[in-house]
Amino acid sequence: KKSITMTITSLPFKRLVTALKHSKKTCTVVEQCCGGLINTSIMAQPGASSVFFGGSVAYNTRKGQKLLLDDTALHKSLTSIPAPTDAEGYIASKLEWTARTSVAFCEALDTDYAIAEGGAAGPTFRPDDLSTGFAVLSVAGKGSDGTVSVIRQEVVRSPHADREMNMRLFADSAAELATQVVSGKVVAG
Repeated sequence: KKSITMTITSLPFKRLVTALKHSKKTCTVVEQCCGGLINTSIMAQPGASSVFFGGSVAYNTRKGQKLLLDDTALHKSLTSIPAPTDAEGYIASKLEWTARTSVAFCEALDTDYAIAEGGAAGPTFRPDDLSTGFAVLSVAGKGSDGTVSVIRQEVVRSPHADREMNMRLFADSAAELATQVVSGKVVAG
C-alpha cells in the first residue's frame, strides 16, 4: 500500500481564501468524511480570519445535534432522511444532507457562503454495493435579496477506497467548487 503524507492545506485553499478576500465575502463549513480537513485547510491560509467564521464536523448526524447548530428542526429534518439501502440511495441522502446543512449554516452564521461536504472516504463502506469513495459538495449563498439557497452541488467520485487520499481529494474539490462560486465562474442551477 502506498503511504502518503497529508498536508494541512493546498493550492485550492489558497485560491479560495484569496477569492473570498478579493470579493470581501465570508464563509463557513460543515463537513463529514473530510473530518475537519476543509476547516483546517482554510484556517491555515494567511488572512483566513477576515473571511472564515469557522465550522463544524458532524461525522455522525444521529448523535450530532449540538454540532449541527444545536438546531432541533434541522437535526430532525436530517435524521428523517430515509436510510439508504444501496449506493445510489446513499448518495441521494448526502445530496439532501449537504443541501440542508449548507443553507442552515449560511443562515445561522450570517455568512455570504457555506460549504457542506458529506460522503464516504473508505476503506469500508455501507451499503455493501459501495466500493469506492465519494463526496457530495454543496455551496449555499445569499442572493441579492438576502435569501439563502444552494448555488451549486456536485458529486465527486473517487476511483479507490484510500481514506486519506479521498479526504484530500474531497477537501480540494470543495475548495475548487467554492472558489468557482465565489469568483462567479459557476451560476445557479
